[in-house]
Amino acid sequence: KLKLAFQLASAVSHLHKRDIIHRDLHANNVLIHQKNIKLADFGLSKKIAEASSNISKIHGVIPYVDPKVFNKNQNEKYKLDKKSDIYSIGVLMWQISSGYQPFSSKGVNYDLSLILSISNGEREEIIVGTPIEYSNLYSGNKRNI
Repeated sequence: KLKLAFQLASAVSHLHKRDIIHRDLHANNVLIHQKNIKLADFGLSKKIAEASSNISKIHGVIPYVDPKVFNKNQNEKYKLDKKSDIYSIGVLMWQISSGYQPFSSKGVNYDLSLILSISNGEREEIIVGTPIEYSNLYSGNKRNI
């Protein structure tokens, strides 16, 4: 699991070093072949210069979308950036450690109620038995790293 998480972070880092943001990272866009991760579906990917001129609309699978997209009011324009991809990596790391789809307890129909929950700070719980160093990476807790 750790190897998969490392490969995922490395793949996204490779994009970011070339000033590309994926903008649609979720489990269906991360392929595993012979224990190696491949990123897929670059349809929403943009060079950072291009992305910064576009207002983000809500695209993607709700649990993996940067919550800042949900929190914008109509007068604010939020642009997806590298941090948005990093948020998605965190959700994917939780999924790698748990073996479950995020928020699967809320059903498979990701809808407005999930958007509101995420906007209000709801996140998945750390799975018991997950190494603290690993969970600190995806939960944003840097105290013990």
